[in-house]
Amino acid sequence: MYRRIPAVAAAMLSLFCLLPASARADDDGVAVHKSGGIGFHQTAAPLGVRWWLAGQKVGVDLGLGFSSDPSLAYSGKHLKTFVIAGGIPIRLQSWSRMHVLFRPGVLFQSEQVETFSGPPAPFSTESEKTLLISGEIEAEAFLLENFSVSASTGIAYESFDPSFGLDKEKSFRTVGGNFTNVGFHVYLCK
Repeated sequence: MYRRIPAVAAAMLSLFCLLPASARADDDGVAVHKSGGIGFHQTAAPLGVRWWLAGQKVGVDLGLGFSSDPSLAYSGKHLKTFVIAGGIPIRLQSWSRMHVLFRPGVLFQSEQVETFSGPPAPFSTESEKTLLISGEIEAEAFLLENFSVSASTGIAYESFDPSFGLDKEKSFRTVGGNFTNVGFHVYLCK
């Protein structure tokens, strides 16, 4: 598995360097693309949009995620997870095929977990809740005129409520995401 990572990175770099310069730039060398698109910034909330405002200097990111997984102990019962994420990408620097962004963001996740009383007790759940507040520097590289991939690095504060009457856990840490899990955007709307 780890042998594939350098090969994929080399292939992406080669593709990026060999493709014709299809992304347009304005007179100042700033990447020009449509303002609204679909894609995601975080894999937890993959149904997302990004919309650029103010001459493509400031944007709005919104994302949703949902899952419904079967219970292991109770047939016919499902455990649900809901995620909503948002952010404000602010363009710090731009070239003909790349933006460097500062992106403050927030993510909220609610995930049902079983209370593990097991059959014959009735099915019951508690909801674990996570709140993540982050500040990241994101590189958005345009492989094609209206198609970009992203990577980021930054810091985050997380508040985790494990439910079951337990105390909340709070943490502060560095975060990072590479091109395979930070995301992509396809800009479709003027």
